[in-house]
Amino acid sequence: MNATVTSAEVKRPTRESMLGRVTSIVDAYTSPNERLNLEKLASRTGLPRSTTHRILVEMVERDWLMKHDGDYRLGPRALGTVGPEVAQAHVRIAANDIIHELYLRTDTVIHLGVLHGGHEYFLDKMGGPLARVFRSRVGTKFPAHRGVGGRSMLAMLAPEEVDPMIEKNLASTDFDGPKKLQALHAELARIRTSHGIAYQANHKIPGFGSGRGTSLGCAIRTHDGAVVSLCVAGEAGKVHLDRVAPLVRKAADDLAAAI
Repeated sequence: MNATVTSAEVKRPTRESMLGRVTSIVDAYTSPNERLNLEKLASRTGLPRSTTHRILVEMVERDWLMKHDGDYRLGPRALGTVGPEVAQAHVRIAANDIIHELYLRTDTVIHLGVLHGGHEYFLDKMGGPLARVFRSRVGTKFPAHRGVGGRSMLAMLAPEEVDPMIEKNLASTDFDGPKKLQALHAELARIRTSHGIAYQANHKIPGFGSGRGTSLGCAIRTHDGAVVSLCVAGEAGKVHLDRVAPLVRKAADDLAAAI
């Protein structure tokens, strides 16, 4: 059956072709953690190198991809925009074995978090039966200044970046730590001079052995600028700073290398 071809119908395949090309680039990735360069993406998609490069530039601008050192990985739009726990799925994947090893070596509860809008978002949690004592849940958030994981991440920022991020949280929340920006900045300065280790000893944890706990946190910055922390928590008197801190620092360094 013959039909008259309109100008609109002539243009439609071009738009669909562009959508198809974008889809083929996203489908070229086999995991959220994978990084591919221009040549590899052009090879996997079968697109000309110049066409691939032109599309990649726009995909980076629109957050479909993220670029670092000539490599591309899936960005927030490609992974989904439910929350940072989705956009940082590659961090959780890379950290899985590291968290497990840290748990076995410290017998503590381990949290993996990412800094987002003045809060620590929990990407993962491990700790066996002890983990149930903590109210934290994967996918939930906690004001960054209130925990050692969050404070270790804030210490990665310049002071002028910290102020606007947490002033609202400080004004609306009462907490058993630094109550003023000045006191918080003093604590962050101490963390920066302590190999990035945030430490809180003998704090109250209802239902947790003696009811008192000790926590350590250490943060890193990923290649794409995200700030991520590893935090361990255990019963006071059983978590010794001199033994556990080097293990947490090494685990954080291993995670930085893995992502």
